[in-house]
Amino acid sequence: MKLKSERISLLPGESFRLLQWQNNIHDVEIVAADGSRRPFSGSGHEWHHHSQMELTLITKGSGTLFIGDSINAFTAPDLLLIGPNLPHYWHMLHSSSGYAIQFDFEPEHPFWRFPETGEMRALWKKAQHGLRLSGPIASEIATLIHTSFSCGGMGRLVRFMQIMDALARASSENCSTVSSTTFVPPARETTYQSLQKAIYLVFHRFHEQLSFSEVLRETHMSKATFERHFKRHTGKNFTQFLSEVRLNHASRQLLETELSVGEIALASGYNNISHFNHQFQALYHSSPREFRRSSMSPKERP
Repeated sequence: MKLKSERISLLPGESFRLLQWQNNIHDVEIVAADGSRRPFSGSGHEWHHHSQMELTLITKGSGTLFIGDSINAFTAPDLLLIGPNLPHYWHMLHSSSGYAIQFDFEPEHPFWRFPETGEMRALWKKAQHGLRLSGPIASEIATLIHTSFSCGGMGRLVRFMQIMDALARASSENCSTVSSTTFVPPARETTYQSLQKAIYLVFHRFHEQLSFSEVLRETHMSKATFERHFKRHTGKNFTQFLSEVRLNHASRQLLETELSVGEIALASGYNNISHFNHQFQALYHSSPREFRRSSMSPKERP
């Protein structure tokens, strides 16, 4: 898995770009103002970052979302605003569809010359942690995103400004922070590539008995160097990261299947069910059985 420090190039005559994918997040299209579409090799399925802001609307699919130091399950519809250079990764379980708007209004951008945009500065700062939007404001923004794809020129710009206005109006009840900290990408390309190899191994082999020594061999880093960089750029040590990926998978299995707790523990990489129960309790403040029971309707509960 190669590093994806995604470079975003705007089309002529556009100040932001619109992306869409259908069924596969690997195959993304840039939608131009004239309605034409250009294939684009997206990076959403890999751990990556870019200097631009990104507003992503997932319309179909589910899986695990890694933003900054946060690892959480997601299910469509989901709407997130991802700030500049915040590492993120959509690990889709099945096919998915969605839209993304990418834009970059650095401090000297003409956007900030309008006095009315002053209230957006606070949003830009919060977006460095990633923001998940919900409720009526998320529905309003989703509608604006859908309609923006059928517009061109000034009409598209108007929709974009309406989206910015809706984001600025989002209350704390409908706009929650995702990552507990902000991130600065590794200065060295080789460091980022090594970290990405480790993250790839975790997300694709968490159900196996994946050892720390095996990860070190893949990354070609010393133990001390790997631990220092991994914690700095993911917000967790390797053991915590692996555990949360496994438990996130287990929590989804508890909600979506009728497998026993023991079967789910084994499928999530735990050979010791007592250890699994302890780890689950520590992360979710609930035992696996209580977690499953709390999601059931009163009629479904035993």
